[in-house]
Amino acid sequence: MSEEISADYSKETTHIASNLMVDVAAFLFLEDIADKQGASGMNTYLMSLASSLAKSMPEEAHETWEDFTEALQNGTSILSTFEEVWMPSKNCAVTKVCPFARAWNEYCQRIGEISRIHYDVADYYNSNIYPGSVDSMCIIHQTFRSVAVSRINVAGRPARVAQVAAVVFDGKKKICPDEWLAIVLEKAGLSQTQLNMMTRNNSCCWVVY
Repeated sequence: MSEEISADYSKETTHIASNLMVDVAAFLFLEDIADKQGASGMNTYLMSLASSLAKSMPEEAHETWEDFTEALQNGTSILSTFEEVWMPSKNCAVTKVCPFARAWNEYCQRIGEISRIHYDVADYYNSNIYPGSVDSMCIIHQTFRSVAVSRINVAGRPARVAQVAAVVFDGKKKICPDEWLAIVLEKAGLSQTQLNMMTRNNSCCWVVY
């Protein structure tokens, strides 16, 4: 798995590589916060960080939904600034590779097994904020999307997002609760079978509307 992730991030089509020391240090910094403030404090910090980043992005306006989805897929929308997105339907967006995959892999290669706190804070987020996170990086990613989308206007109306499923590098998966799943799948224009197929080879599935 580590070799596969490393290979993905050696391709020219992926985002510019960041500094490996910074990648690993960022995880250790978060763990230090958790040591002092626990999962709730770490969650607050992650959401604040992601929210601040999203609010710093420029506002965005599109004349039509087609203009917006084109921008989303070619990387010119703020929602796809940090990830490669494709859309299997009009309202379903899929992230091919998690933008944190490389940093996670580097941590595992240099430090060892990821600290349990990165999963504990996700459990806290799922219980108190929104049940869509597998680990700490999901919290950053999903919070960023939820705030960034508020800065996007399509045909004079605000855009919205809803998380459907997240899959991390070791195969751990989080799908939205059953009572919501039928609603978001209908909005996404997907069947349960199609969702299952997409989560085999992609990292995140979400709805834009």
